[in-house]
Amino acid sequence: MNNYTSDQASPQPGNILAEQKQAILAAIIATSDDAIISKTLDGVINSWNPAAERMFGYTETEAIGKHISLIIPPDRLNEEDIIIGNISQGNKVDHFETLRMAKNGELIPISVTVSPITDPTGKVIGASKIARDISIYKRVNEKQGMLAAIVDSSDDTIVSKTLEGIITSWNKAAE
Repeated sequence: MNNYTSDQASPQPGNILAEQKQAILAAIIATSDDAIISKTLDGVINSWNPAAERMFGYTETEAIGKHISLIIPPDRLNEEDIIIGNISQGNKVDHFETLRMAKNGELIPISVTVSPITDPTGKVIGASKIARDISIYKRVNEKQGMLAAIVDSSDDTIVSKTLEGIITSWNKAAE
């Protein structure tokens, strides 16, 4: 049975697939744990997902239409020029580690991947940013570094070995 009246066009199979694909992509963006932001080449924010709201503290309404410098610390504004320079040439920026600033002023260590957005002719018209909060990784690395410094500077012999008895490391005191 057809749900369309005679004056309505039947949906084309290609249109249904395109709509399904759009719905799937929208759901992925909405449920991502990573901040996903799009912007023009002039730096004006076009889209702002829920993870960006959680990470940076600005609502979608507060962010869209604003310049991306909203979340860039003043001493890091030059990074945006470098990123846009690469994007304008069609190049992707992969896993760039930097700091961004939340609404409350907190600095957030992130890893950001920025990709060019092109129009149907292939002209770069904007950028898509995916930002991952790497605070926890930074804290873990700091703690590991501190523990390594303690072991290295200890006057006590500290040796590690596998369950098979093979020595894998020792500190200066063990020498």
